[in-house]
Amino acid sequence: MRASILRLLFCALLVVAVSAWTKEDQEIFRINDEIQESEGSNVTFYDYLGVNRTAKHAEIIKAYRKKSKSMHPDKVKRAFIAEYRAEKLHENRKKNSSNKKHNRKSGVHVAKNPSKRQIDRAVKLATQRYARLAVIRDILTGPGRERYDHFLKNGFPMWKGTGYYYSRFRPGLGSVLLGLYVVFAGLAHYAAMKLNYTRQKQFTEFCMKYARRTAWGDEMGIGAVANLGTGADAGPSPVAAPTAETNGTEGASGATLTRRQKRMMDRESRKESKKNAGKNAPDASSPMAEVPVNVPGSYGERRRVDLPNGVPVIVDSMGDVFIEEHDDEGNTWEEILNIDMIPKPQFTKTAMFTFPVWVMDKVKSKFVREPREEEE
Repeated sequence: MRASILRLLFCALLVVAVSAWTKEDQEIFRINDEIQESEGSNVTFYDYLGVNRTAKHAEIIKAYRKKSKSMHPDKVKRAFIAEYRAEKLHENRKKNSSNKKHNRKSGVHVAKNPSKRQIDRAVKLATQRYARLAVIRDILTGPGRERYDHFLKNGFPMWKGTGYYYSRFRPGLGSVLLGLYVVFAGLAHYAAMKLNYTRQKQFTEFCMKYARRTAWGDEMGIGAVANLGTGADAGPSPVAAPTAETNGTEGASGATLTRRQKRMMDRESRKESKKNAGKNAPDASSPMAEVPVNVPGSYGERRRVDLPNGVPVIVDSMGDVFIEEHDDEGNTWEEILNIDMIPKPQFTKTAMFTFPVWVMDKVKSKFVREPREEEE
């Protein structure tokens, strides 16, 4: 589960890294926004230089040199002062002509210069426009021209406070509802199914290991196999009554007597199971008891174990765990407890696919009547 989450995070980081704007893209967006604000909403880099979109490298350089002469801050400063003086002189002349009509005394025509604050402001704006001109020249004469043409054709992203994002597509109510349906009925439902499958698998593994360890003394059930598990590691097992033969030779050959006791114990248990079959049922209240009934798929000796949740299970000598099932009629049968029997989650089993099928079945059942069976 953790590995899948890490893979998803890694893929998300790759998508963010690929889709992130480069430094050159950020520069193009910034200059474009400044030109749109100062020159007009439809002014492009080519319009700013005074060339066509199909202009070649030499034409762009020529247009830049011509434009830079007229946009130089020093020349703009002199032009601003001269234009300001001419405007004030025109206003004074207009005012004097108005005084003559009303027989008033006219003053002297004086050309007033702009203030230092006005000059500094004009020079600042000219410097900014001149700097943009140089950046536009570098973009259109370098590899950034292809990127600019791409954004000029497909649209520029908008500034949203923390970065540039595309806002050309605005989803409507239907798109929003469809997206929510896919996220919750598809992805969220599949994630819940995956989590439920993982928990069921872990719980089943715990129950199987607990039953084997309680019945045979180890989690793999090896202690129940003949000649493999002996002594304390073999877990609790039925003990046969001691005989004279065993009492006389136990000290000489302990390992041989132990195997002999095991064989005698199995033989006696089989005899007892044949005699008491159908007469005495095993005590279900005990935490572990022998189950003499043979079930297809089980081998050798069988023992009953109660799980921590109180459910009784049966463990055979091969380590297979069986759980008892009952129906309303009182019938009892056993089913093997296996991890492979847990249904694995499938995306086609989510509500995103099953809900439309359920709706179609409901509609079909109302409008399409099934043919009645002919009475015999």
